[in-house]
Amino acid sequence: MSHFTKNDKGCIDQKKKYARSIFLSSCFFSIFPAYAQEERPLFMPNRDVTVVYAVQPENSPLVQKRKIYFSGDKKIFRIDGPDNIGLTIIDPGKQIATVISNKSRIYTIIPSKSGKGGIFLDDSLHFKEKGSKRIIGILCHQWEVQGPKGNSEVCVTDDGVILRQEGTDIDGIDGKTEALSVQYNPLPVSIFQIPAGYQQVKLSQQRGESPTLVSPNSNAQPLAPIQARKSDNDDKIDISQNPFIIPQKDVDVIYAIAGPMPGLPPFHQRMRWSVEQWKQRIDSQGIDTYMITDYRTQHLIVLNPQLKKKTDLMTPGAPIESFGKRAEGNYVKVGEATVAGQYCDEWEVTDTEGNVNDVCYTRDGVMLRVVRNNIPLVMALKVVYAHQDSSLYQIPADLTELNAAHP
Repeated sequence: MSHFTKNDKGCIDQKKKYARSIFLSSCFFSIFPAYAQEERPLFMPNRDVTVVYAVQPENSPLVQKRKIYFSGDKKIFRIDGPDNIGLTIIDPGKQIATVISNKSRIYTIIPSKSGKGGIFLDDSLHFKEKGSKRIIGILCHQWEVQGPKGNSEVCVTDDGVILRQEGTDIDGIDGKTEALSVQYNPLPVSIFQIPAGYQQVKLSQQRGESPTLVSPNSNAQPLAPIQARKSDNDDKIDISQNPFIIPQKDVDVIYAIAGPMPGLPPFHQRMRWSVEQWKQRIDSQGIDTYMITDYRTQHLIVLNPQLKKKTDLMTPGAPIESFGKRAEGNYVKVGEATVAGQYCDEWEVTDTEGNVNDVCYTRDGVMLRVVRNNIPLVMALKVVYAHQDSSLYQIPADLTELNAAHP
C-alpha cells in the first residue's frame, strides 16, 4: 500500500516505490530459464508454518509487519494485509493469486506471472552458499543470490523458511525483510480458502472493459465517519472545539479506498451525501451493487438493480451525529493539510475499535483522508459541493429481498 505523507510529491514517489516492493511483488515474478543443476535452497517451506516478517521497502524508513501462512503440502501461501484490510492467497503451481478485501467483502482471482517458486525465490536465480548463521535463534544457510536485475542475500532454513532477505529483488527493487517469529503448527484448510459469503469480482479481459460483480450478495461497509472511543475523560472535553465529522452541506466525493494489499490498486468509491435526506449513497468502481445508508432509520440497503435484488441491513457502528452537532470524544488537532484541493484540519483520534487514526476533515465535516499506522486507508480525489437530488436515494420498487450473506 502506498505511504501518503503531508508532502504530496513525496507521497506519489513513495507510492510508486512501495507498490513494487520486494515483499509484495511475489505474485508478479517473471519467467526465466531454469538452472536445475545448481545447488540451491528450498523455494517454499516443506511443512506448515506461520512467519511474521518485518518489511522495509526501498528508501523507506518505515518498517511494517506482515504475517504469512505457508502450507507445506499444498505449496501455497497467504499474506495478510495490515489492520485486517484484506489478504492475498498465492498458488505458484497454478500461477494464480486470489486477492480478498474484507472491507468490501469481495475477491478477485488474478493471474500470477511467477514460475513455480516461492515468495522471493524461483528458477530464474543463481545461488551460491555462503555459510550458516542463526536468526531469532533458528539456524539458516546464507545464500548469495544473483538475479536478472541485481543481487541479494537470503538466509533459508533446511525446511525452506526464509528468515532474512536483503538486496535487489527480481524486479530490481531494493529492500529488506527479516523474520520476527516462526511458528510451526498445522494450519487448517480454511486459512487458504475464500470466506463464505464474499462476492467475486472478475477483472476485465479486454482494454476498456469494467470489472463485473458475479453475485448480488453483499454486506459491504458504508463510508462511516471516524468516531472517537469513549473514555473516562469525555465529560471534561469541550466538544465545541471538536470537528464536524458529518458533512454539513450536500457533497459529491470521489475516494480512493485502500486495496487489500500494498502494491495493488485502490478501489474507487463515489460518496454522495444529502443533508435534507440525511442519507449517504456509495457507488463502487466497476461494481453493479451500490449502497444507500439512511442514518435516521439506521438502515443500510445494498442494491443491485441489474439483478433486481436488494439486501436490508442495520447500519454498522454507533449512530452518527445529527446535523449541526460536533463530534463527541477526544479529538486532538495535529495539523492542517490540503487534499483534493480542499483545506482540512488533521485530527488524531482513537476510534471505537482502539485504532489510532490521523483524519483530515474540512471545516464543514467532509472526510478527505484517513491514515492509520502511516498507511492511507481513504483519500479524497475530487470534491464537488452541489445539491444532491432525492431520487438518488430512492429504492426501486421492483427489487426483491435477498438475505444478507454471512462469513
